[in-house]
Amino acid sequence: MHQLIGFWRNLRVRSKFVTILLLAIALVSVTAVASLRIPQRAYDKQLYESHAQMISLFSKQIEAELHEYEAISYRILTDNALQKNLSVMKRTSPGTTAWVSAHTEVGNRMAYFSLWFANTISFQLKTSAGTTYSHFFGASVNEDKLTPARLAYASGRNGRLVWLVEEGDEPKLFLLREIREIEGLTLDTLATMLIEVNFKALAEKYLRGIRQIGTPLLCAIYSDGVCLYASNDAIRGLAPGEDGYVYMELDGQDVLCVRCTASNGMQYVTLVDYSQIRSTLSEAAWVTMSAIACATLLALLISMLLTNSILKHLRILLDKFDSFAVTAKPVEMTASPYQTRQDEIGKLHRHFDKMTRAWDRMTRDKEEQQRLLQEKQMQQLRAQVRPHFLYNTLESIYCLAQSPGNEERIATMTDALGKMLRTSLSDKRDIVTIGEDLQITREYLRIQLIRYGDRLRVEYDVDEALTGCLIPAMTIQPLVENAVHHAAEEMLDTCVIRIGAHAAGGCIDVVVEDNGPGMDEDILEKLESGEVKPEGLGIGMRNIHRRVQYAFSESYGLRVKCESGHTRIIVHLPDSRA
Repeated sequence: MHQLIGFWRNLRVRSKFVTILLLAIALVSVTAVASLRIPQRAYDKQLYESHAQMISLFSKQIEAELHEYEAISYRILTDNALQKNLSVMKRTSPGTTAWVSAHTEVGNRMAYFSLWFANTISFQLKTSAGTTYSHFFGASVNEDKLTPARLAYASGRNGRLVWLVEEGDEPKLFLLREIREIEGLTLDTLATMLIEVNFKALAEKYLRGIRQIGTPLLCAIYSDGVCLYASNDAIRGLAPGEDGYVYMELDGQDVLCVRCTASNGMQYVTLVDYSQIRSTLSEAAWVTMSAIACATLLALLISMLLTNSILKHLRILLDKFDSFAVTAKPVEMTASPYQTRQDEIGKLHRHFDKMTRAWDRMTRDKEEQQRLLQEKQMQQLRAQVRPHFLYNTLESIYCLAQSPGNEERIATMTDALGKMLRTSLSDKRDIVTIGEDLQITREYLRIQLIRYGDRLRVEYDVDEALTGCLIPAMTIQPLVENAVHHAAEEMLDTCVIRIGAHAAGGCIDVVVEDNGPGMDEDILEKLESGEVKPEGLGIGMRNIHRRVQYAFSESYGLRVKCESGHTRIIVHLPDSRA
């Protein structure tokens, strides 16, 4: 994620504009294309609902026909003549006059009831004694269809009718029902009836009616998972499933498959030719997407032209930036087309032009202020030598003069003080050599060694090859004075001050080290931030640090290190050897 953010930030403005534009166009295009599915789905839903209504009508017609079979079976069940003769046959022996008469009457009633059926393959009745009566319709095969399995299936329903579906090369639909004795409410089983429905003829009868209204229908009808009817073998291969609609390809044709379940539990699977509809929708979608593509290209072209018209003025502004960064020359107040523009581009150009002129004035003022500041700082540093140090030195000379035998020490202190005063008063240079700055320091230490005696020891470790390198005037002496003040005056033991100068990594480090109580390593940061108030020699350290940076660059200056009870103040300088 960070890499992606970095990549985006580093992109050119033109690329960002183009990316944002392309994302916006892509979002609009995807939304437009996706919205094409909304009317298509609404149309599909309407088509499904229309087709479902037709299937509902078709299923109700078939359901009414099957209810008619159920009503006829009830009429047969309750027929008085049939009940009476079947009861006689149950209670008399075969061959007797009563049994033969009853047998004949039962056959006549069967013939009568057979006239009531349409779309039927066979109508059979088998008495409890095993006598069978059969009527077959059309070209049906003459066979006993009241098998023991079917009889057992019917007997398990306690006289209620039952629809039996059997799967096979030709699926079959039977209505089975026991005829039980009503007289006396004995409910003894007298016979079992079987009606085999010609379901194919029944379905095609009503399909022809639907086709006549101009809506061809491919249909498959399932009951208990068995396909009772199918318009063709292709639809027969479709399994029943949840009600609803789904698109599919069947025999290379795009079709809409609609499934509906009737109240009697039969599921109707129908197919609607969707090829023409899909072709029309695809054509409409293609035209719409072509229009979107053309509009996108036109919008992209116009946007690029407008973007270039904006970026052209930004490039001019960037050229001004680059030119100012190289030459630092301000933009002159001349006639410019941006002087009268009121948009953001005109404001940017005008403000930048004003900024360059203001920067030029500020730079000149700052250079002048810096020069004056350096002169003031040098005056302050030189002034530091005069008051407190001069007072202390003169007081020491006075004390020595009170006692005999101190003539040599008085002479040494007077000579060193004179040389220091002569150098600080007469030499006005800001930059001197390390050797010259060390000489003032040596004179200062000649005086302090007499004052402190054995309590102060000075060690030098200066590479003679570096004494000709440049350093701001009055740099080392204030640091040594700081070490004397914070170390020798605070210690009971001998204070050791080491002064060194060494080359390090293409630079020069002048080091003033003491074994005093030390100071914070971040003293310079605290002085700059104001956390520590710059009093006394703190002013000197901060001034020295700034003067080194003013003289050379911000890569140089003071460094403070405190290690193992030693404080090291390092003056980091450039190697200015020829």
